[in-house]
Amino acid sequence: MPPTKTFFNPEVEKRETPFYTQMMQIRLIEDSAEWNNALLGLGATLYHSWEWGQLRSTEGWRAWRVLASDSSSPRAAVQVLQRGLPIPGLSILSAPRGIAARPDDRESVLLIGKWLKDFVRARHAILLRMDPFLLDSDEHQRALYRDAGFVDLPDQWSRWNLPRSNMVVDIGNSKEHVLAKMARNHRGNISRSSRSGLEIRVGSETDQFQQFYDLLLKTSRRQAFALRTFHYYREVRDKLLRSGKGELFLAYNSGKLVAGILCAYFSKTCHYLYGGFDWDARQAHPNEVLHWQAIQWAKDRGCTEYDLMGSGTRYPPQEGNLGFGMYTFKKGFGAELRYLIGYFDLPGNAVLYKLFRFAESDILRGPLYNAAVKARARLLRAPVPPEKSLKAGSA
Repeated sequence: MPPTKTFFNPEVEKRETPFYTQMMQIRLIEDSAEWNNALLGLGATLYHSWEWGQLRSTEGWRAWRVLASDSSSPRAAVQVLQRGLPIPGLSILSAPRGIAARPDDRESVLLIGKWLKDFVRARHAILLRMDPFLLDSDEHQRALYRDAGFVDLPDQWSRWNLPRSNMVVDIGNSKEHVLAKMARNHRGNISRSSRSGLEIRVGSETDQFQQFYDLLLKTSRRQAFALRTFHYYREVRDKLLRSGKGELFLAYNSGKLVAGILCAYFSKTCHYLYGGFDWDARQAHPNEVLHWQAIQWAKDRGCTEYDLMGSGTRYPPQEGNLGFGMYTFKKGFGAELRYLIGYFDLPGNAVLYKLFRFAESDILRGPLYNAAVKARARLLRAPVPPEKSLKAGSA
């Protein structure tokens, strides 16, 4: 194999780095098909995909797709997202779901870890944060990430990374088997939906997305959580739904939209991403029906897992804890709670990294963040003007 040059920014910087092995090369991928195809054999997730990097770019992140390969096939891949900070010249880096690689490929993970150390310094980043999709019990992989230079964080959760407690439904068997594994109440609510007048529609038309966003806005007011802009959801539609990788499921009761969920799949996993719900229509139980429709849609596309995202509560879940109701609802679909290995950092500047970690601590961020979210939710109580619609492309 001829000597390989690895550039941080092929268009601007042309900065070369040492090559670590004669058997593998590391390069930045700039073609969407090449990147997604390389991911398929590495156990990658939707969050590694080209489309997810594009979505994050709409919120100010820049995506770098880093691939390690040998002469015959891809060996490991990581999608690094960079975002500048208000302090000129500084940035933070994030790699959703960590390094995608075969479980026994120690060499590739170590190689990418070395490359990333130089990358963090070259990008003047305070840190690079990863949240690998690996089980907490996998001590072999934990040790491997440490050997690659990462700091293992004790945090159970993070406000800006993917959840550590994940709920996943095995949908690899027949639809009848998947339905039989659900809680009796869930099955009953699904069965009664056809008699209760609940109508399920799918699609990605402009008016449907406008209705869905209005429902998300209503849900964010009730639950006091921050909501992304309308423009972001338009990008979700364009990048995922219109490419055939996602679908919007809407539930109507007497002609009124009462619930909606948006799902997308990559490889063998379908991910529930966003959902809204009209609390006044809770007796119709539209959410059980919507997820069942999404599961069937995912199975028809060859998926074997349905990822319901976070458990909504701390680990291990205990009755009476905040969010336990969400955990119970997701468990009712036969979901398995997977407590993941957690968060790993590659620090850049040591002093700034310590300050960043202090700002991330529960002591500082909890009260301030919660107050900001509640204040934003109060501001959102005003109706959205017609010009702030999907057609206008803003929020």
